[in-house]
Amino acid sequence: MRISKNGARSASVLKAALMIGVAIPAMGGAASGATWQMVVNNGVVAPQSVTQPKTPYFFSYNQPAINTAGQVVFRARAKPLTLEGQGGGGGEPVRGVYTALGTGGLAGGIRIVADNLGVLVPQPNTTGAQFIEFPSTPRADALSATVATRGQSQPVVTLSDGTKVGTSGVYLRVGGDTTEAAPALVTGASLVGNVPAYSYFSVPTEAPGTKFDQFPGSPSPVAGIAVFKGNYTVDGVGKTGVFLRNTKGGTQPVKLIVKSGMPIPDAPGKVFGSAAPPSAATNTLGVKKVVFAGFDNEEAPTAGGIYITKLADATYLRALAAIGTQVPTMPAGTTFNKFGEGLSFEGRFVTFWGAWGSETKIVHKDCPADGNKDLIAYCLQQYPSGADLPVPVNQGIFLVDVQTSVITLIAKTNADGFTDFLYWTYSGKPPGSSGEAEDAEPPRWRSSAFTAVTTNSMVFKGQKGAVDGLYARNANSSTIIRVLDTTMDGRSVDPAAPIGSLVSAIGVERDGFRGSKVAITASMLNAATTASWAGIYVHDCGATCSSW
Repeated sequence: MRISKNGARSASVLKAALMIGVAIPAMGGAASGATWQMVVNNGVVAPQSVTQPKTPYFFSYNQPAINTAGQVVFRARAKPLTLEGQGGGGGEPVRGVYTALGTGGLAGGIRIVADNLGVLVPQPNTTGAQFIEFPSTPRADALSATVATRGQSQPVVTLSDGTKVGTSGVYLRVGGDTTEAAPALVTGASLVGNVPAYSYFSVPTEAPGTKFDQFPGSPSPVAGIAVFKGNYTVDGVGKTGVFLRNTKGGTQPVKLIVKSGMPIPDAPGKVFGSAAPPSAATNTLGVKKVVFAGFDNEEAPTAGGIYITKLADATYLRALAAIGTQVPTMPAGTTFNKFGEGLSFEGRFVTFWGAWGSETKIVHKDCPADGNKDLIAYCLQQYPSGADLPVPVNQGIFLVDVQTSVITLIAKTNADGFTDFLYWTYSGKPPGSSGEAEDAEPPRWRSSAFTAVTTNSMVFKGQKGAVDGLYARNANSSTIIRVLDTTMDGRSVDPAAPIGSLVSAIGVERDGFRGSKVAITASMLNAATTASWAGIYVHDCGATCSSW
């Protein structure tokens, strides 16, 4: 979810509810005293790899990631100011991935990882190709300054027949900080695996020269290793999987973790048909592991679940939660039938979304108004009146301890005022589109739940009727803390927000809570004047994160 000065849907819904007298549910749970430090907001000038004629100010942000030292990595857009207000600007916006340490925004502490102005794609790049777009949220290694991002670019290699190839990749910035010149990017994965000189980028365990088609979702970094989802084609049939590549050593090949057609553990006769973008982390013993969600059928799974394995030896997959296993605290025989793809993992604990039962409700979603014009047009063609989407009535947020395999229910619908944990986007690449999309898969409605876990606490997004909020729960407490929601004063997050504004949108990602620091995006809106504001903010919840 991108937060921008115009990202005010939650506030609009709240205002409408108040005007027609709809009851807003009670806020249940203890309220936090969170204090937010601004990392970047609409008043901050974006750094530029090539200086622009007009000064670009940030105006749109995706959910940030943070490491234990407090370094934030984020994707954002910037434009010159206009008479209409902050962030309007003329021409195409600056797009980039950036890092900042603490409140570096106004102090000039933001550094470029890559942007679309003048940053060259790292090797292999024989054409002088530059980046065009960054299609997914960047991610951070918890224990180092390493960050990972996807990038779309001009073609990086010209073949002997003149064909130009390689317009997408996974890139790491290994090490470095925001007080010195950033180290160079390195390529973790690329679409040039069919070029003999770069065969180490080919799909492992497939015929030599099989290349990747795309890298959907966000890659996960751990030290100098990129762990990512990759799509590819064999004999005209689309395949997918989770892979890793160690960027240290230059030409180390891509290695397989899981792929289409592999047997699903403890599910005789069932094979993986899909796998989600992974999350990797280092545990307290220094062992690097990865978790991912994988299923026989992504749309209607009958087998699969959430799996963990070691990066050094991915031959053994262990299920942490699986389709058909008991839902904790529910009556015997109540079993999981759905899991979310977005897993937060910190080495020992994993948080995830799960559902059970057959009862559904319908939620209505309109096509996006902001973003890729081809995608918006295709959505409007397919869903001119919007889409009515079925959502499980029984769903919840869970935490699993990988050491003990104990699953804990953190929050569920029909309790504590929660009505939903799913958020919807319409994404994909329309047929015939020449533009860059989130991935090369066909457009469809996709749902996500948002959680982030640290050693002794977690945060998650949830809806209570018309109110959207960020909530926290400490591992040693049953109390759910209301951290921030769309009934709160915008100036409680950022003093620069418009007078009379409410928080209108909140974003958190799976790498957004590390140590005692949680990083979010937030948007604020005065519905009466339409004055708006947005930015990225960090709260330090203290040594135990028990009181906020």
